[in-house]
Amino acid sequence: MRNLTKVLIVLLFGSAAVFVFLNDAEYSPTLAQVAGRPTPTPPAANSNSRVNTNSAANAVAPQAPQAPQGGDKKIPKSFTLGKDSQSEHGEAPFDHDTHAFKMYSPDGKSAIGCVECHHTDQPKSALKPPLITSEREVVLTLESWRASAQKVKECRTCHFQSGNVPDDATMPTATYAERGKQVTKDLNNELAYHINCNTCHDAAAKLRPELKSRPGFATTTDCMTCHRPN
Repeated sequence: MRNLTKVLIVLLFGSAAVFVFLNDAEYSPTLAQVAGRPTPTPPAANSNSRVNTNSAANAVAPQAPQAPQGGDKKIPKSFTLGKDSQSEHGEAPFDHDTHAFKMYSPDGKSAIGCVECHHTDQPKSALKPPLITSEREVVLTLESWRASAQKVKECRTCHFQSGNVPDDATMPTATYAERGKQVTKDLNNELAYHINCNTCHDAAAKLRPELKSRPGFATTTDCMTCHRPN
């Protein structure tokens, strides 16, 4: 009987201890969090780091801008007009560098535009009579030349020497005023050079008479200032 009493007392205290433990587990914040929450995902910082790392690995490195490529390898500083000249006046050296980049407009206030000589290198809408041929969609400038693969033609590509016109080509012609009369002539290389060069030089001499005393400057009547006699 005494042993039975001891067993009952032990069971009673054991049950009470279990009850207290379960009750604490139910209301303990720590235990409730552990028991009630699923396994947490990696912290946001780690997730972002992983995404950023992957993005960096998959990103394409920006390409350095390529240097502009012109249709020609370089711009000539000088060349010869009327090469193999058929005239007694001979060839004429031409300083392209000064005419293209220095203040060589008739009034001396700006550089000469490329299309003043390379007149086909501009849109058709920009052509002025008697010009009729357009071979470029934008006006030729140093910048547009650098950005394009299209070559700049030499004068004699179109303005041939008299008697040397290719079979599949036609000599261009122009109608213009000469000594007060309208004339139509073949624009061979000799006439094309003279019209372009003389018109500009005569205009510059009129606006700036002091140019006449500058060594190397010529007007329409100063043939041998420019030409090398044959």
